[in-house]
Amino acid sequence: MRRFLTLITALLLLLGAAVYAMRFAPSPPPRPADLSALPPLAVGDWVLRMGTVADSRMIRHLGGGDYSHIGMVVTVTPQVMVIHATTDDGAAHNQVQLSPLSEFFSPDLAQQHAVLRPQFLNAAQKHAIAERLKTRRGEAFVLAAKNRPHLYCTTLLADEIRRSAPDFSPRWQTVSAPLFDGEYLFPRAFAEYPHTQIVYLAASAQHRKTGAD
Repeated sequence: MRRFLTLITALLLLLGAAVYAMRFAPSPPPRPADLSALPPLAVGDWVLRMGTVADSRMIRHLGGGDYSHIGMVVTVTPQVMVIHATTDDGAAHNQVQLSPLSEFFSPDLAQQHAVLRPQFLNAAQKHAIAERLKTRRGEAFVLAAKNRPHLYCTTLLADEIRRSAPDFSPRWQTVSAPLFDGEYLFPRAFAEYPHTQIVYLAASAQHRKTGAD
């Protein structure tokens, strides 16, 4: 009987360890995107993607438009790096993080993607915004309506852009849905903002092949 109980205990411990590992182990790194077709990018460029997970489809459904996530280029050498507020990209969870563009546009994370260049900002403003954004790395992701404390991908960028360009006014949308009630700022507001230049548009090879949503 004692040996049986010992065996059961060992099996339960192994099962618990397996469940813990599946839940808390770092996600495998996303496959890097092929960036060879991209033109030279600049600090201050906006990078947008339509994600591959259910949350991304929900954001597109609620906000409309073609994209569910946005970040900004803050470094171009030795590689292009993007600052963005995200729930789960690579090893980081629910925070502002710095990611290589090749990871941000990974086919594992992006069905389609784009680069926009805000022309209403000059180079000095873009660099100042980038430097401020880099200091916010690690801040907690908070998805909430406009009238409550919030910090998510669009509001992170909008807050810092407005410090350099007070007239910046992307359109907030009113949402009435379970868990979402109030005004939210969606990537569509950036994608459709005036005085921006389209630098690059693409769908991932996987998306073109499967026609995935």
